[in-house]
Amino acid sequence: MKEYLEKLVKQNVFPGCNYAIVTEKGIEMNSVGNKSLIPKIEKNSIDTLYDLASLTKVIATNTIITKLLQENKIKLTDYVKDYLPRFKYNNITIYHLLTHTSGLIADVKWDNVHNKEELINFFYNKELFYETESDVIYSDLNFIFLGFIIEKIYNLPFDKVVYNEILKPLKMTNTCFNPENKEICASTEVTEKRGVVRGIVHDEKACMLDGVCGAAGLFSNINDMIKFILMILNNGKVGNNQFIKKEYIDLWFKPLVKGKQKNIRSIGWGVGKSKSTGWLCSDNTIYHTGFTGNTLIIDRDNKIGFIFLSNRIHPTRENKLLLNRRKYIANQIFKKLKQVN
Repeated sequence: MKEYLEKLVKQNVFPGCNYAIVTEKGIEMNSVGNKSLIPKIEKNSIDTLYDLASLTKVIATNTIITKLLQENKIKLTDYVKDYLPRFKYNNITIYHLLTHTSGLIADVKWDNVHNKEELINFFYNKELFYETESDVIYSDLNFIFLGFIIEKIYNLPFDKVVYNEILKPLKMTNTCFNPENKEICASTEVTEKRGVVRGIVHDEKACMLDGVCGAAGLFSNINDMIKFILMILNNGKVGNNQFIKKEYIDLWFKPLVKGKQKNIRSIGWGVGKSKSTGWLCSDNTIYHTGFTGNTLIIDRDNKIGFIFLSNRIHPTRENKLLLNRRKYIANQIFKKLKQVN
């Protein structure tokens, strides 16, 4: 696996990456390439912190919502407006946000937004892009609003809730929002406006929200991500503690909606074979990606977890070579697994 990824580094698919393959037989973990190219080349290491981008959605937001469900503090059928009175749609539920069936627009142009307050107002005033439940279209706004709901329920800032409910109990000691030590972080995009983005969330919306929101903002390293993977593979159990009940982990693997593009989603996750997972995984697989260059895959039938962290947008987001290679990276893993078995 390492040799294949080193080949991709030489082909400039990404500057560097860290990965881990977690199976019943053990953990394969390696660091490849560089964590920064500009202003100077810096070699990658296994403790590099990566901007998780949209993996924040499943690691933080979706996990907290799931814990609230099992504690009977919320229901999937609860209306968003019951928690966020400013929300303008009466028929959209927590379920719609989690499954990306709300109708909220996938991407937004917010060139005329200048601060956090204006951005939040902008979110609340957006018109629906499609009729609720008529399609499955992935949108940051769904999870930004879920983050707002979480803050309302706990009466705490989102990052504090994430620390208390996830990072502390899972002992993910290197995972955080707004990391203090920026030198340990992999660099992301280089722009005229922001310079070299490093240790600051790349997602512009999350950045304007002080680096913290339900859609993006978390930074983590490969060792902490392994802890999250093991929790899922162990059906929600961490040591002797049931962090999440198995029936709620089951819900993550349950296909609930299918979009016009044949994209299948559960609570928070993509489900089954896809352009991110390749075609050798089982149908009982969940996955999520991150814009900065990350992929998280859990194949329940094969009892395998895979985390791939990279900074493919360094120095520019125009480098899209990784997008078509994700499936081949995943195939390498499952091919090797089947050969061993």
